[in-house]
Amino acid sequence: MAQTEEESQPRPPSRPKKARKPKNWRENAATPTPYNPLDLVNLGRSVERELLQRDREPLGSVALMTGAGVYALYYTGDNSLYQAISGTEKPIYVGQARPEGTRKGNVDASKIGCPLWDRLHEHRESIDQVESLDVADFAVRYLVAIEVFVALAEGVMINDSRPVWNTVVDGFGNHDPGAARRKDGRRPPWDELHPGRWWSHPLHMPTASLIPAESSRQRIIDHFAGKIVPDLSADGIEIEAD
Repeated sequence: MAQTEEESQPRPPSRPKKARKPKNWRENAATPTPYNPLDLVNLGRSVERELLQRDREPLGSVALMTGAGVYALYYTGDNSLYQAISGTEKPIYVGQARPEGTRKGNVDASKIGCPLWDRLHEHRESIDQVESLDVADFAVRYLVAIEVFVALAEGVMINDSRPVWNTVVDGFGNHDPGAARRKDGRRPPWDELHPGRWWSHPLHMPTASLIPAESSRQRIIDHFAGKIVPDLSADGIEIEAD
C-alpha cells in the first residue's frame, strides 16, 4: 500500500527533556552577587572610566577652567626611581579637588571657582621646585565632575592602581601647613625624598621626617618589585598587616 504524504515525512525530533536539578542543588550552586549600578564602588568606577577616556595633557599647560573634579598624574621621564611606570598607563599619583566649604556643607554651586585647576597648578609648582624632577615629564588626565562623585572615583582609582605617591611615599599632596605648624611639624617623607618645596625647607620646617629618603627609595623599589610594602601610620611607623 502506498504511503501517504504525511506518512512519508521524517519523524519530528523529540521534545528535549526538562533540566532536572538535584534535590540539594542550592548547596552547590554558584551565588553571584547581582550587579547594582548604584553601588558606591560601581558609581566610582563609572567616573573612573570616563576619566581614563580623556586624553593626557602636559601638567605644565593645563588651561584655566572652573569646577571640581578628579585627576591622575603620569610620569614620563628618566628618573631611575620611576622607570617601572615611566610612559605607562599606571599613574604616579591620583587626587581630587573639591570646592572650599565642602567639609562644612556650605558650598554654593553657583559660586564654585576653579578648585581642580588650582590643585593641578599647586602640583605643578611643587614639582617645579624640586631639582630631581621636571614638570615636562608629567602628564595629567582630569575630569570635572559633580562633587559628590569625586571622592568615590579617587578611592576606587587608588585602590586599583596603588599609585606610588599615594600609597608608598606620603606627602606629595600636602599643602603648606602654615608658619606655626611648619615650626612644630615634621617634614613629609616626600619632601625628604624630593627636597625643594619652599615651605618644607629645613629653615622653615626644621624637624625631619621619621622616614628618611633612603627608606623611601627602598620602599619604592620594593613596591615596583611586587613586594608587600607595609603602610605607615601618621607618625611614620610601619603598620603590620593583619
